[in-house]
Amino acid sequence: MKPGIQLNRLIILGFALAASIAVPLAGCGSSGGGGVMTPAIVLTYVPVSGTGAATVTTLSGVGSTDGIAVVEIYVTGVLDVLTASFMLSFDTASVAFLDFDVSGSHLASDGASIQPIVQQVQSGELTVGLTRLGATGIDFNGTQLLMRIRFVRVASSGTSTLTFSNNDLLDAMAPPQSIPGVQWFGGEFQIN
Repeated sequence: MKPGIQLNRLIILGFALAASIAVPLAGCGSSGGGGVMTPAIVLTYVPVSGTGAATVTTLSGVGSTDGIAVVEIYVTGVLDVLTASFMLSFDTASVAFLDFDVSGSHLASDGASIQPIVQQVQSGELTVGLTRLGATGIDFNGTQLLMRIRFVRVASSGTSTLTFSNNDLLDAMAPPQSIPGVQWFGGEFQIN
């Protein structure tokens, strides 16, 4: 046999041997559990389905992991929005507020600056306000992102509803007026 062919056979045999050793070891963690893997505790966010001509809805967002839920808040079919304000309620035995993000918000899509205020005034309640800094409102034609809020899991199992209250979208009239007919839909955190 030629030396080059013999070397190739040895390399292939070496890879085969390495693969046969690696596969059985894949289930052996270093957690001291004797090779038994403990399943991860998973936090998921499930939005409530809602329909209507003018809505504020939530979705599970990009960046959600086993321990962090990114809740994206969307506005659909509402015209001349200057300000959004609402309270979010949740069970602090299940999840905790982590942070928020307004990058990509449709309120600023035309280059306007926005002023976000997010405060946890008491346990399990966030007060949220977003205002366009300028005299004009913006139309939410179709479904557009308002903001993202991240929550972290604090329990090993259970559920927590995420509900809106004291919610309002204001137009750019002087003084700003509440925009009628908007329906708001929250969701539920599930930990298992």
